[in-house]
Parts: sequence; C-alpha cells; structure tokens
Amino acid sequence: MSERSRAVSDTLGFVLVFGIVVSTVAVAYVGGFDALTGARDAQQFANTERAFDVLDANVEDLAVRGAPSRTTEILLSDGGLRFGDPVTFNVSAGSDYYATTVRPLVYHADDGNELVYSNGALFRQYGDRAILFDEPQFAAGNRTFVPYVVTRAASADVSTDNTRRLLVRTTVSDREVRTFEDVNANLTVTSPRAAAWERYLEGELDADCTGPADGVDGEVRCPLDAADVYVQAVVVDVAFN
Repeated sequence: MSERSRAVSDTLGFVLVFGIVVSTVAVAYVGGFDALTGARDAQQFANTERAFDVLDANVEDLAVRGAPSRTTEILLSDGGLRFGDPVTFNVSAGSDYYATTVRPLVYHADDGNELVYSNGALFRQYGDRAILFDEPQFAAGNRTFVPYVVTRAASADVSTDNTRRLLVRTTVSDREVRTFEDVNANLTVTSPRAAAWERYLEGELDADCTGPADGVDGEVRCPLDAADVYVQAVVVDVAFN
C-alpha cells in the first residue's frame, strides 16, 4: 500500500470517528436537555402545588376560623394564574333552594396541566381528566353540612402576565347560613370537573349520585339523606399583587 493510500485511510477514519463523537454529543445534549426541561417543569408544578396547599389552608382560616384576610405567596417561573370557568352549587328542597356560583382559581402550566382550587377542593387537571387530591369541608350525617366558599375577583383587571412572584390576597366580604329542616334535599354541582366531584360526593355522602352524560363535564345531582342540611356561604374576594 502506498503512503498516499495510508494517508487517505487515516483521514477517512478520523472523519468517521469525529462524526460519531459529534453525533453522540448532539444526541446526549438533546436528550439531556429534554430531560432537564421535564424535571424543571415537574419541580415547578410541585412547588405550585405546595403553594396551593397553603392557599387552601389560608382560605380555610377565613371560612372556618373567622380570620378576616390572608395572603399567600406563589412563585410563577412558568405558567400563569387565572380565574376558571364558573362552577355552580345548588342545595334544593322542593321549591326552596340556595344556589351560588364560584370562580375557581386555576394555575395553568406551560405544558397544559393545571391546578385548581374550587370551593375548598384542590384538583390536578390533565386534559379532560381531573383528580381531587385535597377534599373540601363537606360533612355528612343526620345534620349534613355543605360549604360554599365563593371565590371571586376583587377587581376587573386581574392579570398575572410577566409575573414571577405573586401575592394572592383573600378577604372575606360576606357570610350567610341557610338551613333546610325535615325535607328531602338535593345537592347539584355543575362543573368542568363533574366526574371528580361525583366520585368524591358519592363517597362522602354515601349517596348514589347522577353524573353527566359524557362522564366528565356537566351536572352532578346527589340526594342529601339528612334530617337537617346546613349551608354556609363565605364570599371571598381574591386580589393579585
């Protein structure tokens, strides 16, 4: 073999090895970057979930323990906080009823997953599937208690655009208690997370509830098997600072 042939072979071998090294580094970089991005997003979601736990406890201080106001800090490195689609709760007995509309607080992550605070309940939302992971303050029995935690925007210009550190201030603006005595009462919940509400209410109330036709979004109706039903409504104004 000539010196020229050996030189060509060495050059070709170097090019092939260099190409393999570059390709390996590129694949490792892309795969590692995606893995790091996924881990970062998961950690941010977990951090926001813990902040929602604190928010839930703070609003419970307002509704149950009579505190006038509370402030919760939420860090939003990605995603945003907004008010979700209205959810209605209605306790009815014959022609008598007590209904309210709640505006849930929703954290929307960049990957589309959501955390939702609605009437004392916390949900994880993955597309159409909602999972309740912190229960509201319903109490079943001969005297059944139904809470209405009516969250609503304190002003019309609520926005979290370009916000990284958000203070959520919750303030009680009204309280009311209604009692339904010695009647056959029903609870109706209309929500985008109706299936999750149905699963919870059937277990909590030990009742056979009727859910939405599509199994996800719509109306849940449950009988309240109790001598007396007490409904406590607490109106909570929510401001973002």
